[in-house]
Amino acid sequence: MGTAVEKLLKQAQAGDRVALGRLLVAYDQRLRRYLSQRISANFRATVSVDDLLQDTYTEAYSHIDRFDYRGANSFYHWLAKIADHKLLDAVKSQRAAKRMPAGGVRRIGEDRSESLLGLVRLIDSKGKTPSKVVARREAVREMQVALASLPEDCRRAVWLRHIEGRPAREVAGLLGRTEHAVHQLCYRGLLRLREAMGTRGKFLSDSW
Repeated sequence: MGTAVEKLLKQAQAGDRVALGRLLVAYDQRLRRYLSQRISANFRATVSVDDLLQDTYTEAYSHIDRFDYRGANSFYHWLAKIADHKLLDAVKSQRAAKRMPAGGVRRIGEDRSESLLGLVRLIDSKGKTPSKVVARREAVREMQVALASLPEDCRRAVWLRHIEGRPAREVAGLLGRTEHAVHQLCYRGLLRLREAMGTRGKFLSDSW
């Protein structure tokens, strides 16, 4: 395991985004458990583990060159440190939101699994969804990592439009773009997601 991880890390730091994606998927469950334990009871209803992981993976893609290998568990500890910072930011944001007047924007700690599965189905030309629980969980992990690999503008457009389900007009306002630009960003993002998920093989095929 250590040798395989080290090899993937070298490839990732050399610019291989597929190798980095494989590493992030491999550590997803461990990070998910870690964050679930770290979120205090006061914030479980408003801070989403899926959102925190999305932010963590996005930063990992952006700053993998800053990672310093120091042994078999060093990559996990690096990811956990990023996740801790994202959790701290989310908690600060929630505390600030509580001080805002009624109507202030609040981040809802909902499970994004069904939305992520819907996105898997959307980019699959067969329109299928994994039926087995294990396959569904794997598809969610793969999609979450694939989303993090997108360019920022595409990722935000796809996330807001297809994961949070916001209308194109609202997304345009949030991103400071026209509705046409939002549709173009989503279109390019979905194409990239299909390509990224296609490299995983089993998720865009007749095997489910």
